[in-house]
Amino acid sequence: MGKYILLLCMLPAMLSAQTDSLKELLNYYPLQKGNYWQYKNYFEQMPFPPSDSNFYSIQVAGDTLLDNGHSYKILKYTEIFPNNYAHYYYERIDSSTGCVYRYINDSTAGHEYMSDSLFASEGDTIYSSRDRISQSGYYITKCISIKDDSIFGMQTLFKTYFDQSFLPGVQYTFAKGLGIVSSSSCEMGCSNSSLVYALVNDKEYGQKITAVRNDANNLPMAFKLYQNYPNPFNPTTTIEYSLSKPEHVVLKVYDELGREITTLVDDEQNAGNYRVQLNAQRTISSRQLSSGIYYYKLSAGKFSAVKKLLLLK
Repeated sequence: MGKYILLLCMLPAMLSAQTDSLKELLNYYPLQKGNYWQYKNYFEQMPFPPSDSNFYSIQVAGDTLLDNGHSYKILKYTEIFPNNYAHYYYERIDSSTGCVYRYINDSTAGHEYMSDSLFASEGDTIYSSRDRISQSGYYITKCISIKDDSIFGMQTLFKTYFDQSFLPGVQYTFAKGLGIVSSSSCEMGCSNSSLVYALVNDKEYGQKITAVRNDANNLPMAFKLYQNYPNPFNPTTTIEYSLSKPEHVVLKVYDELGREITTLVDDEQNAGNYRVQLNAQRTISSRQLSSGIYYYKLSAGKFSAVKKLLLLK
């Protein structure tokens, strides 16, 4: 099976290499040490207008050799706002095939899974998934377009993929010379992420985010429920929310059928930013959660919001 996946990954490389050099194709995802990206998230829950929800950065912090014998780039993910939360993950690019692999602590999967093929041509189907989520037992991503476009005043090629492994799926775009510039997913609302600043190979693009404040006291100006992170998760994930004034807060988790799984918060809380952890191995019902889609709902006074989370074991 591994050879079959590798062959499928190499096929687009052989086709694309006829017109572009390997170096140019690899430049769609420049993972050199020191490269740094900042993104702005927009969350939209119909019929409400979109709102700026959070800001995060990704930095190539270094290199490491992991227990499967491969060398990986250390990627540091930092939530710039609201809580400066950070964690690390590991990726590598096979320069001969253009396949991007992400390391996971799961020996049954060979410690890694394929997340992308940088050499894919428009219309190519790749047996991969950036989120490693599947509702059918297999991963499938399609390169849906390659076109000229501009960003930060620079004209370059944009390569867009759609991960169809699960519903609603994720659409994301690489820009040659910059890396990932956008991603979006919609179900019961939309989550959109856009690149606002990049430092790539010692060259700066866009405007860097240095601080985010709501007011003089740094208190939230609105009620907001943020997307959990990491997502997908196993076994723990963090849920964050903001309150603009004191309210009685209820935060609950439900399964796909709407059955209540657990109550994470049921208390009076002051205005501020809050963080709660969900552990799939230790719910109030004293039963472990199985892999699948779940929903978490925040109720605070007249405010109510629902978001989806994915448990993958």
